[in-house]
Amino acid sequence: MKKSLFALAALGAFASAAQAQSSVTLFGILDSSVTYLQNAGLASSTTAPSTGVATTANLYSATPPGVATGSNFTYYDSQIYSSQWGMKGTEDLGGGLKANFMLIGDANTNSGGTDARGIFRRSAWVGVSGGFGEVRLGTQPNPIVTASSGLLPVMGNTVNGVRTTLGYSAGDQNRNAIGYLTPMMGGFQAELQYAANNTIDAGLSDGTAVNARAFYSAGNMELNAAYQKRSSMSNIGNAAQCGATAAYDATSKTVISGATSTVGGGSITNTCPEANYGGDVTGYLAGIKYKVTPAIQLGFGWAHGEGDNTNYISGQNYMNGYSPNAAGVLYKGSATATGGVTTSAASGVSKYNGNAFMVGVGYQATPNLLLGANYIVATTDSSMYNVQARYSLSKRTMVYFQGTMAVNGAGTLNGSTTGFGNFMPIGGNTGVSPSVQVQGYNTSVGIPNTTMSAYGVGVVHMF
Repeated sequence: MKKSLFALAALGAFASAAQAQSSVTLFGILDSSVTYLQNAGLASSTTAPSTGVATTANLYSATPPGVATGSNFTYYDSQIYSSQWGMKGTEDLGGGLKANFMLIGDANTNSGGTDARGIFRRSAWVGVSGGFGEVRLGTQPNPIVTASSGLLPVMGNTVNGVRTTLGYSAGDQNRNAIGYLTPMMGGFQAELQYAANNTIDAGLSDGTAVNARAFYSAGNMELNAAYQKRSSMSNIGNAAQCGATAAYDATSKTVISGATSTVGGGSITNTCPEANYGGDVTGYLAGIKYKVTPAIQLGFGWAHGEGDNTNYISGQNYMNGYSPNAAGVLYKGSATATGGVTTSAASGVSKYNGNAFMVGVGYQATPNLLLGANYIVATTDSSMYNVQARYSLSKRTMVYFQGTMAVNGAGTLNGSTTGFGNFMPIGGNTGVSPSVQVQGYNTSVGIPNTTMSAYGVGVVHMF
């Protein structure tokens, strides 16, 4: 009996030791809000635009010129954080080494959906860490996006939308990525990441990326800097829209769906030759935050984006390279036609170059109440004003208010025919079906020469 008890005790001790050496944690964050958007433009219209094209999935999603502005609507969204869930784990390998993994996916509370781009599109990596730092292999957050989110004291998705306005991030995650993080050394840490093409002898498909991020903290000061170079970038993420891009018949004011349609007695085939165009995207950023007092922190940031292909921006490719034919049909790229319908080819390749200057303040008014204000101005003749109030109900739950005004000029890239270089006053994720939150609207492109405002209240819970 004593031997049996001793054996059970030893087995229990061994199991406890094994459990202490390995762990798996389920975690997540849910952000739900109600937002009122002013002067948004129409989500769809039967008025023929002066330029642009409708698609079967999204009619005039950024309100091209010729479509009326001024409409207001209230909608369900997430403004501060992206709702997500994940699992992370670690195993002690001994000798100071650990094996680690991370899986993160979308958890959109409006529909309960995830994202068509992958159940764990945000992170899916495995790695090893030790005194040398950490090596990660797999889908990882883009380091320049990580750095961008920490430039100012009180940011969130809406303010961090500047990365889309300037086009310096080119994707929130990197696929096929090889990453290395240094250990924290005297307040300094660096991250390097390379994303492989993973396609043999096809350099114009998806491209490669090189990213770097540096962080330094000393006393009341924090410094952030990051760099990205993405080569042979294509609009492969939006390629599905190309074959089925709808044409718009200005005479009948109807959307013609499908790759091939009959118009004016003839047929027209819409194609996307730019789908594999190999463009380059380059981004830089730097910022400093400083605690003036225990309750007040100031932040200053600068960011730069440049490139020769904007098709990677979700919702942009319907603005690039469309031309009307004799029948008044707007089409993409090369087209074949019969029955007297004349067409001409168009190119969707464009260049852009812009800078943004940012200033923000955070004020911890009480242990539970955090106030924030941000101002961003871009060299594309656009600016953003943002105020926030976050009240913590507990360590894991908070409620918030956010007000944002986007004052947009003509933007850059093709002038007023695109919204590139302009701000959106909302930060929600329209995503890819079935995660779409706002139907018929695109949060990645601001309306040129228009002032837009948004006011929202929400609740955030972390677990």
